[in-house]
Amino acid sequence: MAEIDSLSPAPVLRLRMPVKKSHLLFLLKLALTVGLLTFIFRSVDMNDVWTRIIAINPAWLFSALALVTAGYALCGLRWAWISQGLGIEVSRRRKIRLYFLGMFASLFLPSTIGGDVIRGILLAKGEGRAGMGLIAAASVILDRVNGLYALLLLLTICMAMVTVPTLWWWGWLALVSGMWITMPLLPRLTRWLPERLAQLKALPLRDSHFQHMWWQSMPVSFLFQMIIIQAHVLLGIAVGLEMPWAAYAVMVGLVAVVAMLPISLNGFGVREAGYVGFATYFGADPAAAAAMAALWVIVLALSSLPGLYVLWRMGGRKRIEASMHQDISPGT
Repeated sequence: MAEIDSLSPAPVLRLRMPVKKSHLLFLLKLALTVGLLTFIFRSVDMNDVWTRIIAINPAWLFSALALVTAGYALCGLRWAWISQGLGIEVSRRRKIRLYFLGMFASLFLPSTIGGDVIRGILLAKGEGRAGMGLIAAASVILDRVNGLYALLLLLTICMAMVTVPTLWWWGWLALVSGMWITMPLLPRLTRWLPERLAQLKALPLRDSHFQHMWWQSMPVSFLFQMIIIQAHVLLGIAVGLEMPWAAYAVMVGLVAVVAMLPISLNGFGVREAGYVGFATYFGADPAAAAAMAALWVIVLALSSLPGLYVLWRMGGRKRIEASMHQDISPGT
């Protein structure tokens, strides 16, 4: 199976947004992020937060880092399986590398398109993959959906172990049950799509090969979610955030769901405020939660650094962006 070091043009994702509109959205996200972070700085004892951070045992930090890095590699494998189920023949190693590149791009590269879009575009490039842009985009979306289903299942299990409002619990249970019950029916809904989305209708979502890859990926998604929660537990231990594992799971999981919404800059502000809020709800120390949130940002940054190596191997940011703009520039 050939590697795809080539960055030759291929029709991929034709995403365009007026410059003024994209700038406005950026400013709105920036305002929310700054507002939430300012609220935390004013409501939490930052001296206590700093004291907890500088007193940590580095072993906890590096253990969490090792877990998250391994988890990202698992996610790359999951994406490789789902892509293979859709008929995209690219080496698994290459897909794992692109996954790390996407994580790095989301955090560090100044771009109006996210890391998921970048890895989808680059996946569709290379000899023999002309016209596979929509399929590559579908692989990224389905990869995220697979992870979301696993997260919701884990959240439901852990919610049953902690105290949550009764109305919230039954509403949540109905929502998640409905999603899992209807999941096998979703591929059949593609037949109702209009003809202009013929490529989506042609996706092999009902084929046995894709179904096998989809369900093979689900345990990996479940394991990844547990890894992320355990990494938070290790960081929490380092700063004295005392909560049951199930409470950590509810906190981390619900915050992750909210952080998926494009309302802040890469989830910053929303994530930190969520950790502090849930820690307070579960009777834990908000300063410890804020300290854990700060350490989590460090872990996120360090665990995405393999993507920097991938970026270098592919010729750097300018070469990648120039290649991408051939597919998303005006007039295409």
